[in-house]
Amino acid sequence: MKNYNLPTRSQCLNLMKRYHVPAHIRQHSLTVAKLAVFLATKLRDKGIAINIDLVDRACLLHDLFRLFEFRESDYDKSAPPPTEKDKEQWEHLRAEHKALCHEDAAYELLKQKYPALALTIKRHRYAALLDEDDRPRTWEEKLVYYADKRVMHDKIVPLKERLEEAHKRNVHLHASPAQSKLNAAKIDPLIFKLEKEIFAPIALNPDDVTDEFINSQVRSETSQSLQNARPEETDVGNH
Repeated sequence: MKNYNLPTRSQCLNLMKRYHVPAHIRQHSLTVAKLAVFLATKLRDKGIAINIDLVDRACLLHDLFRLFEFRESDYDKSAPPPTEKDKEQWEHLRAEHKALCHEDAAYELLKQKYPALALTIKRHRYAALLDEDDRPRTWEEKLVYYADKRVMHDKIVPLKERLEEAHKRNVHLHASPAQSKLNAAKIDPLIFKLEKEIFAPIALNPDDVTDEFINSQVRSETSQSLQNARPEETDVGNH
């Protein structure tokens, strides 16, 4: 497994704060990281080499500049509502990176200091699976791409549900509603194929992997670890 220069979790959260990432996008990113790290751990347990820290940090920062694609009418949908300073910062960033989508803007920001992280984020673009140069190739890239497509706002949902909701919400990002449907017809089957690739080694049903499922698995593993850490009781009275 390769080692990469990566920011700490704390540094990622500070970057979110520095760039005024809205609270609901921060929560979305944390949930994407939760799912991707869970899947990465399961794959690692099956002997697949994965840098889990890279997966985690890329998920945390994958939507660092997602607000580029917000319409101004979307600003006040944030909870809590954005401050005037937030809006001013967003407009400044939008003007500075107006020719870039949010994936490429994050790539440009991070590529010098964190090249592997930057590339992993760049390759989570929805249409990346159709791009021979930018499609996800590594396990880390595939997990970040896939986990993002399973998290609707801040909740892990079945892939079909998430894609249908995203197509309705993001239709304005395509040339037309008809083009949006054409893109979905090409790309969505590839995402389902990727889902099968990820889940085949770990023998889980994708739709079973929900927030509640991951929480229960983590509780069970934590409980087991605590039990294993207890010193063995010895009987000293029957010698």
